[in-house]
Amino acid sequence: MRIGLSVIIPVYNVEKYLERCIESVLVQNYNSYEIILVDDGSTDSSPIICDKYAQKFKHVSVVHKKNGGLSDARNVGIQNAKGKYVFFLDSDDWIVKDMFANVSNVLVTNEYDIFQFGMQMFNTEQDKLKTRISKESHFSGIEAFKNMLKSNEITSFSTDKLYKRELFLLNKIEFPKGAYYEDLGTIYKLLLASEKICSSNQIYYCYFMRNEAAITKSWSLNKFSDMYHFYNEIFKAASKILTDSLMLVKAYYNNGLVYLLMKLYEEGQENTDIYSTILKELSKNKIPPNYLSGYSNHMKYILYRVNFLKIIAKLKVKLGKNR
Repeated sequence: MRIGLSVIIPVYNVEKYLERCIESVLVQNYNSYEIILVDDGSTDSSPIICDKYAQKFKHVSVVHKKNGGLSDARNVGIQNAKGKYVFFLDSDDWIVKDMFANVSNVLVTNEYDIFQFGMQMFNTEQDKLKTRISKESHFSGIEAFKNMLKSNEITSFSTDKLYKRELFLLNKIEFPKGAYYEDLGTIYKLLLASEKICSSNQIYYCYFMRNEAAITKSWSLNKFSDMYHFYNEIFKAASKILTDSLMLVKAYYNNGLVYLLMKLYEEGQENTDIYSTILKELSKNKIPPNYLSGYSNHMKYILYRVNFLKIIAKLKVKLGKNR
């Protein structure tokens, strides 16, 4: 029987959460799937847990490898996958019980290249935090890419989507090994390689925000550099493709750069090369006056100093206030 879906679960030192994750897949009311556990050099009991499930269930396999990071683990999973579609499930998260049955009915009928769904955040299994959900929408690849730039329905997350496996194989798309924010550097390529994309208004993914694994409060310069690199990469690709929407492209790019600039300032990294590079990039671009509404006075002051939208003065912002 042909496998419909390959569930790729990268595993690294998650002994406290791994069984919950795997069990949420095993209880699915759907038979045409496989689970690929990619043990990325775990040093706790995670490898033992992986082996236990692989020995007990024929449709569960495990790959033990040296630590190479999340991107490398996902890439190994793709290489070992046999399903028509692939799904990336983080090992401390879980999915709702009827996900596969519901989604498979949609995919059989419509043959989407990418199917996106909603996500519910938790800090315990019972305590719900915010929900990320979009309205039901259908896109071509370019339309979805443009929608992502607008920050509307399509996200740049990897775990809230199912993908045709051939998108990776035929287009030689891989997650960037050793890089932070690997989703940012990968999803846009998959969107552009697609013809039919659906964004569902159903919530199927449960994202667990555990304190010890949350995005670190202090950012390394490598994180800043990687995010800047991917924003720059997307900006260049979008500028070539969306020639009729260059204002949108610039707004997306500048929004990303201003976010980075604020994080650099918060981390006391104002004397770094990347801080100077971002200031220079921002000084090149001009966007409408209302773009700066909502930014702090300090950030407006920084942008004013690099000659970025001198309309700040017209907004009658007292730059010294709250500094």
